[in-house]
Amino acid sequence: MVFSASYPLALARTGNAFSIVSRQAIYAALGFVLLLIAWKVPLQWLRRASWVLHLLVIALLFATLVVGKKVGDAQRWLELGPFQVQPSEFAKVTLVLCIAALAASWRDATNLSRKFWLWLAIFLCWVLTTVLVLKQPHLSGGLLLAVIGVAAMFFARTPLSLILATVLLGFGLGYIGQKAFLHSYQLERWRIGSWLMLPKGKTDEQKSYQVRQALLGLQVGGWFGQGFFQSRQKHLFLPSAHNDFIFAVIGEEFGFIGSIAVLAFFTLLAYFGLWVTSQTADAFASGISGGITVWIWLQALLHIAVNTHLLPPTGVPLPFVSAGGSALCATLIGMGLLLNVASNLTQQRKQKRRGGTNDALGDGRWRDGRAHLPSPRPRRRRQNYVS
Repeated sequence: MVFSASYPLALARTGNAFSIVSRQAIYAALGFVLLLIAWKVPLQWLRRASWVLHLLVIALLFATLVVGKKVGDAQRWLELGPFQVQPSEFAKVTLVLCIAALAASWRDATNLSRKFWLWLAIFLCWVLTTVLVLKQPHLSGGLLLAVIGVAAMFFARTPLSLILATVLLGFGLGYIGQKAFLHSYQLERWRIGSWLMLPKGKTDEQKSYQVRQALLGLQVGGWFGQGFFQSRQKHLFLPSAHNDFIFAVIGEEFGFIGSIAVLAFFTLLAYFGLWVTSQTADAFASGISGGITVWIWLQALLHIAVNTHLLPPTGVPLPFVSAGGSALCATLIGMGLLLNVASNLTQQRKQKRRGGTNDALGDGRWRDGRAHLPSPRPRRRRQNYVS
């Protein structure tokens, strides 16, 4: 899909139809390696290193605001040689890890003073990450991070009263300081109901050009689509056809049936992630799987909602599909962590069925879980006969 949606733009820019998809293939290979690492790394190690990883991402977010590459009004990328890195994508992973670890430690703490400091760390981690992304400016990314953080708290089994207090305090501070990191055009774009009516007039039509082209592609696609590689809107009519509006290309080439297939895929993925979360006893692992599931599912819905004119253009990629190295690598890392939690759950179930233990007494091979020792038998006493 990346090649189908990008080759007209690649030809126009570089004269090489494979320039965009070849770069995406490199990121896909790197992302697959990161997926394997995230899948196999011990969860206890991740719990100890989560705050270090997130502090590194926060430092990259600060660096982005200072020396990052600016495209239009947005400053979201760091240039590392020929490659560009978007730290806000990796912040989705590390925020889930950090909040899940802190929330699990909060549950284990017995001292009220320690519980307070752990809650304060959760709150500052959540708010600071969201504010740094909003300052880029990236309104949809900041709001998505805010929801991801709340989801990680919830699935890490933080009490609902504490979550509600955290959310009210965070959004209260956000409402007070919104002028510091929100622009007027963002507020106008997200004004309730303002995007539901397509504007009229020459000036307004220019503002809604992307949405009109996306809707035209979905309309032309019909039930079964125009066929693979047969989209017309991607031929420089639909801007960002290979990333922000790739769902419109899918709808045009594969029709309503293809669009439903994409929705079904993300729905099944969400079901799997929530099932793993519900079966996991450990609060840290539950927070990871639940937070990642909400992130990928919600991001997919936001992308589809933008392409179908249910939300204003936000610049949110479609997970696994849209072109973008940082987004693809971050998504594959998240999937590796989800597989990590699922594989640990499978191992625990197998061990439970065997009845084994991990202590020094049992060898884990017996259903009763006891040590491999001979069972007691009654002793027979010899009788001494006097001849």
